[in-house]
Amino acid sequence: MQVVWAIGAVATAVWACETARNPGGVQRDITPPNITLSSGGPGGATPATADTQPIAGGLHFNVNASDNLGLKTIRLTFSGGYIAGPLDSTFITEVKTITLAKSVTFPVGSGAGGLVQIVGRAIDGNGNFAEDTLWIVLSNVSALRVMLLAPSPGAVASTGRNLPVQVQAIQNEGIRKVGFIVSPAGAVTNPTTPPNDSITYSIPYADSVLYTDTLTVLAASGTFNIVGFAEDSSGRRATSGVVTVSVLSAANDTAPPSVTHTIGTRVELNDAITVHATDPSAISWIGFRIDTIGGPLAVRFDTLDVRAGNLTDVTRIDTLGLTAIIPQNQLPKNIIVRGYACDNAAARNCAYSQVGGVPRAAAKADTVLAVAGITRPLPGGSHIGDAIFNKNGGTAGELYLTNTPLSRVEIFDVASKTFGPGISTAGPFPVGIALWPRSSDPVNPDYGDTIVVANSGGTELSVIDVRAGVRRLVWRQDLPDFLIETYKVIQTGGIFLEDIEVFDVSDRPQYVATVCRPAGGPCAKDSIFALYSTTPTASSTSPFSGRATIRMEKLRNPAEFAYNPDSLFAHLFWEIAGDSTLTSRGNDTLRIEVRRGRPYNSTQVVLSACRGVMINMSRFGLGDSTFVRNSGDFTHAFFGEGGNVSTQFARVMSYSARGSLRHGAPTFLTCPTSSAGATTDAGFNDEDNGMTPAIDVSDFISNTGIRILSIATNKNGQTNLVRADSVYILDEGLRLKGTSCPLNPSGSACVQGAAGMDMNSNHDFAAGNPGTTAFGFAGDSTNRVMFVARPDGNIDVFDTFFYGKIASIPIRDPIVGPLRVAKDALGNQFLFGVTTTGLVTVQLPAIPNPFPIRASTRGP
Repeated sequence: MQVVWAIGAVATAVWACETARNPGGVQRDITPPNITLSSGGPGGATPATADTQPIAGGLHFNVNASDNLGLKTIRLTFSGGYIAGPLDSTFITEVKTITLAKSVTFPVGSGAGGLVQIVGRAIDGNGNFAEDTLWIVLSNVSALRVMLLAPSPGAVASTGRNLPVQVQAIQNEGIRKVGFIVSPAGAVTNPTTPPNDSITYSIPYADSVLYTDTLTVLAASGTFNIVGFAEDSSGRRATSGVVTVSVLSAANDTAPPSVTHTIGTRVELNDAITVHATDPSAISWIGFRIDTIGGPLAVRFDTLDVRAGNLTDVTRIDTLGLTAIIPQNQLPKNIIVRGYACDNAAARNCAYSQVGGVPRAAAKADTVLAVAGITRPLPGGSHIGDAIFNKNGGTAGELYLTNTPLSRVEIFDVASKTFGPGISTAGPFPVGIALWPRSSDPVNPDYGDTIVVANSGGTELSVIDVRAGVRRLVWRQDLPDFLIETYKVIQTGGIFLEDIEVFDVSDRPQYVATVCRPAGGPCAKDSIFALYSTTPTASSTSPFSGRATIRMEKLRNPAEFAYNPDSLFAHLFWEIAGDSTLTSRGNDTLRIEVRRGRPYNSTQVVLSACRGVMINMSRFGLGDSTFVRNSGDFTHAFFGEGGNVSTQFARVMSYSARGSLRHGAPTFLTCPTSSAGATTDAGFNDEDNGMTPAIDVSDFISNTGIRILSIATNKNGQTNLVRADSVYILDEGLRLKGTSCPLNPSGSACVQGAAGMDMNSNHDFAAGNPGTTAFGFAGDSTNRVMFVARPDGNIDVFDTFFYGKIASIPIRDPIVGPLRVAKDALGNQFLFGVTTTGLVTVQLPAIPNPFPIRASTRGP
């Protein structure tokens, strides 16, 4: 250390001489640039907070750099699960500030995947530089990943002592061989009989293997290297990182072992702690200690006797085991955590964790926040599209999650807090999911043991039986092809000609809800309808390229009616575009046909020119992620135009199953469309008065370009939530009643970067009324709440009538996917959220609401 400082002193002296010899007084640029790498998600600063990106979409991140005089080069280096670079972007003109959107695409079958480290270096014209590091998990089930789990970096050894070696390899098509290489080979001997440095497996290959061995050190001094390797089923080979082991003397050992520990800044009560200890005299005991701030005694002090292994490098991964020690009602709670180990020397030297793992260095203890929740990992390559809870499933209830890239439905059992075998018959690329209604009773609605899944990779809805022991597809509901048309009559030389322009639109479903008609009682078998949005395709005709539509489909098993198309019903909600019989410039006469292929083989006009519906076709299509959710009593549905929208503002729509539905023979019209009846049109004119016209979000959002991130609707459809730059509370008629804002730490603005939200499962309040409709407007105000995810890992709780924040629930990881709140069969209320590391489950206590149950009855 003294040598380094001496070099620094010489460098300073040289700089002083240069300054003194500068007669012109020109100051050299010594100001380094600024550079920031970001992935668009909330994490990435450390491996533990890395955002996940699927390899199919490529690796995407942004580079923001600046310099006081000018940038010369931006250099990027990739390592870990993807190795490349350095890749330079060099500027030949003055560039002081720049933002670069970087993308890396991968060919089919690429072996890249896993944790990727991206180091960005900004260099200015005088050679000054600055660096930033970004971590991204590149999700690729085809990647061959090899990890050397032991020994750990910084490991030490001594002659005659043992050293553990542990190599893990993962590849979805199977591992053929796994092992390790020691260099120089003579530094160790392998006491295993027979001695091996690898193992070869036979078919069928496992997709994940763990190879463990123990070496005896022969070297008396110096260092040696260990690297793990593996081969997949096709013979492709990959290696792990290299660990260098230092050989030290164990004679007269009076120094304590090197001890380090790894733990997150927020932990769940049963989270893991990793403790690493290394010492030339071998490790005899290893463990950890947990204290509370100011507490006189340790909350937990756990150690394990490992003397028998005679190992100089030991890593122990154990759970904190605090579930029975810290009650849920005391969370969140700060705890102090540190590792502990003793060596096997005659003096038995012991130590807690040290800074940098340097023996006798300053002690290192982490103060971490113990938070609510239990997180379970999802299968590799997962991306959850939607989730729904079934209180009748399993022992106490089940959560179903659509795993879009894996084309399956995951099943999470609430009682055991574990994932069971998923449903692989969920159809191609499922996104939306809904329950099958049995009753739309306003107080006690009920649903069956069946779910409806929207298959965005096809043109069908999958109806799936989720009973234990069954878990399979019942039928696939083929969705029709809707032809959206404009109808005109052109006169040429006294001849009238019909000009029907057909617009090609995607029929692939995306999000789905279910309702029961008529609303208010038991659901007849032929009166259950799916309301769904579509997945846009780029090939659709303008203005529908990349645009969605919303539709309705009666759910019927075709085996029950011998594929008679008369037993089916479909509707495209043209009502959202309005219904004007007044002609206006820029509007067109709308005409719609519905076509079903074999075995139905039918085509019908379901909206004819006779109806005289005039619309602006450019505003008919919706955003490419239009969300759909139904109320808990299956009487209402709510729609929000999310994703990329071409209009200045997104839109929301509401549907009530209590509205009249006109269809079939009574709506059939025939009419002349030109003078003297030279041209005519005819067809049915289906109309659903349950659908509201689309309401621009501009009615309640003052900022242009705001995207809808998520929506929610309550038990009876009387309160609707829209999450954009704030959370907007709307009534059944889509009138804005209030706004809630999860504030940033300074309280100056609403936080951005999180989408998930939901209401209390018993929320049956009408927006704008503090009492519940089911209990004579005098309900339980603790039910009048919503839960709003934040990007910092907290969940804010708001009152939906007074709009104020009443509580905050810290969890370990930010929720980045669906958030759902539901009650199990025992009456316990749970919050489920898809986080950066899996699915978190939080059992919610009764949260006191300081706001009154009802407004004052006193008159003015």
